[in-house]
Amino acid sequence: MGLEVDSGKVTPARATARRVPLAAPALAVAACLLWFGLGMHRGLLLANNVKAVLAPWAPVYSERTLAGGIVTDPVFQFVPWLELARRDLAAGRLPLWNPYQDGGVPLLANFQSGLGSPLLWPVLAFGTARGWNLTLLLKLLLALVAVYAWLRDERRSAWAAAVGAFAFALSGPFVAWLEHPHTATAAAVPLLLLFGRRVARGWGARDLSALALSTYVVLAGGHPETQLLAAVLVLAMLLLERPRPTDLGRALGGGLIGAGLAAPLLLPFFEYFSLSAARSGADRDPFTLPWRDLLRFVFPRLSGSHPTEAASSVSVTLLLLAAVGLARGWKDRRTLFWAATVVGIVLIVYDNPLSRLLASQTSVYWTRALLFLPLPLVFLGSAGLDALRDRIARSGRVVAADALAALLLVIVLAELIAAAQGAHAVTSARELSPPTPLLSRVAKDGGAFRILPLMTFLVPNTATDYGLEDVRGYDALAPLGWRQRRADLGRFFGRHTDVLRPEGLANGGQALDFWSVKYLLLPPNLSLSVREFASQKQLDLEEVYVGPDGRIWTNRRALPRARLSVAGNARIVERAPDHWVIDADAKSAGELLVANPYFPGWRVKLDGAFCSTTLRPGDPITLSIPPGTHRIELLYRPLSWRLGLGIGAASLVLLLLSAGRLWINDRVPPEGPETR
Repeated sequence: MGLEVDSGKVTPARATARRVPLAAPALAVAACLLWFGLGMHRGLLLANNVKAVLAPWAPVYSERTLAGGIVTDPVFQFVPWLELARRDLAAGRLPLWNPYQDGGVPLLANFQSGLGSPLLWPVLAFGTARGWNLTLLLKLLLALVAVYAWLRDERRSAWAAAVGAFAFALSGPFVAWLEHPHTATAAAVPLLLLFGRRVARGWGARDLSALALSTYVVLAGGHPETQLLAAVLVLAMLLLERPRPTDLGRALGGGLIGAGLAAPLLLPFFEYFSLSAARSGADRDPFTLPWRDLLRFVFPRLSGSHPTEAASSVSVTLLLLAAVGLARGWKDRRTLFWAATVVGIVLIVYDNPLSRLLASQTSVYWTRALLFLPLPLVFLGSAGLDALRDRIARSGRVVAADALAALLLVIVLAELIAAAQGAHAVTSARELSPPTPLLSRVAKDGGAFRILPLMTFLVPNTATDYGLEDVRGYDALAPLGWRQRRADLGRFFGRHTDVLRPEGLANGGQALDFWSVKYLLLPPNLSLSVREFASQKQLDLEEVYVGPDGRIWTNRRALPRARLSVAGNARIVERAPDHWVIDADAKSAGELLVANPYFPGWRVKLDGAFCSTTLRPGDPITLSIPPGTHRIELLYRPLSWRLGLGIGAASLVLLLLSAGRLWINDRVPPEGPETR
């Protein structure tokens, strides 16, 4: 693809104009390769069929085959959160709060929900059934385009850039984490390398704006560890460029503007993290990967390795090309930088004193650095491919040089698509959240109550799909205040399953009653006599349902969700995730208690006026009320989110003003990037 030449000078703008008509069909071809290569035409890339062997879904789930990689976090966390956010948005509400897990937790502030990422918006717009695969495809395409643009800016040929782009997007780590927020974060990182380098070299407003927007996409992806690793990589690359202080300042300023745009997501997350059980790192399981896992670079299905954490394949062909690129450019400092990056990532991932120190003394899972290992390899590999092409082309065989490049591209694609087969389960969209008789019966109650499933019944967070408020929850964060109060219910265990066995229930059931836990849900194969169990635990239970999908025990002593400490009555008028309205008629001065664990951001209105509270996280929401009839409103509008909105708006204005000021005198380097 040649450049237009005017008076012997390269004109990048004209070259770009000539390439644009080819971009759309090339992207369409790439999308088809990815869609069909990963099997998206056969169903959702989602291990939802794991429900076929779990209660309460097993009796009603028709798809019994568990073929493909069983990755359950998307099924039990990410999809329920996205579906809840979609319901909130459809109802005209902001997706700020999730009342259906852990007694109630922040939703937007739960960073892994990724609600601000444009890559996840197809699910919010169309639902999981129609939008999930589109979201995965968007991640792949963004990774593909980002690496292609980065390598072209590094003066790689179109063939070499295409090989590198597919090698990153279809690499073992990217495919393994495709359903997770890791890839929503990592997909745009090559754009940070591209535009950060340009701004650091003195390029103008367009690149500064693109750097800020790319920073936003990376931060909105929702995975802090991946963002930290990306920041280290990009900062090291910027320092490699030896920029002038003013240009380095502009590059860092562009990143800060992007961070400001993401402030409505970042500030609530920082607040939640500061109040979470994850802050102490008590639930972490630090580990490194054995050196044997290096074999997964060439044997992707090597047994004995964690299928996701240890995924590392990047195509044997690319590895050979990377060796050629390193051999040809070992005197070039950029080549040495990326070679050193490969060594550095290997040292912090695979077992050695350094990796063990990092794993044990920090709260980061450094093995996720494997997501970025393909980047230095594609830099070196694309250089190796161009070195081979140039050598053949210099002998006058230009067609043969392009034929070799095309052949290598096909080989790399074949290798990576073959390695990706079976990495993800493919399931039907028809049975995402199948109803069962038990769940339908509980949902029909319609009251303001909570449920407590015992054992592994109704995996934590999946109650969200049915609008049932579960006292359990599995999350990377989890509100510390509630977790401490929840211990009164009994002995929970299991970081991933959040299990409470029947024998672990606290005697007397005062906490069950206090927190309005009306229903205990049990697996169908649990042989317990409700009468004997209630007598032993000093509970007041009644079995109201027995079926193939489970059992329901009603706690007849469960207290109302809203109640007065004095004579009178309290009635819930409106109940939405982030907004409650309660009418109270108190015969004398007293206290209204709402059995919702307090979290900063919940504000209380009494007869239209905000009330000050001294509640601690995890405490039930209480307020003093005078005698008479009153209207009480509970509204979740955290200061962190409101402040983030202000910073985001100011950052957008700053971006527009900066871009507008620089656009007139936009600086372009004396030579455009070489295009071959």
